Amino acid sequence: MLDTINGLPAHPLLAHLVAVLVPVTALLAVLAVLWPAARRRIGGAALFVAVGTLVAVPLTTTAGSWLQPRVMMGGEVLQHHATLGGQLLIWSALLTVAMIVWWALHTPLFTAEVGTLSPTVRRIGVALSGAGTLVFAAVSTWLVVRIGHTGAQSMWGGMSC
Repeated sequence: MLDTINGLPAHPLLAHLVAVLVPVTALLAVLAVLWPAARRRIGGAALFVAVGTLVAVPLTTTAGSWLQPRVMMGGEVLQHHATLGGQLLIWSALLTVAMIVWWALHTPLFTAEVGTLSPTVRRIGVALSGAGTLVFAAVSTWLVVRIGHTGAQSMWGGMSC
């Protein structure tokens, strides 16, 4: 288990990684769906970033679960932070799956398989995976901002400058 890194709690370090990876994944996903030239250039690389994000999220939440009973402040806000953090895996997974389906429907690697689909089924698949990708990208990004905000509030919210 990854509880500490060089003696420091792993959660805040991993949380910063997730705070970067989720919006980058979302941006790549949106570019792939809305900009065909970008889709051709970033194609499979966007999926690797999405899978990396999907690995980093549970590592971060597990490290957070280890850290939570050791933190003396935060109370209700910290509990809300943990609840929101637990939801991120679902939205990141949905984004990754939608991206995979979108990519499979647009890559030459699956031309033969996609060619067996009726035009109607392919159009529905493209529409649903594209819309899903955009929605899941927006929700994942919004959620990671809320998670970061509640995490910072739980640690620093009571301080006066």
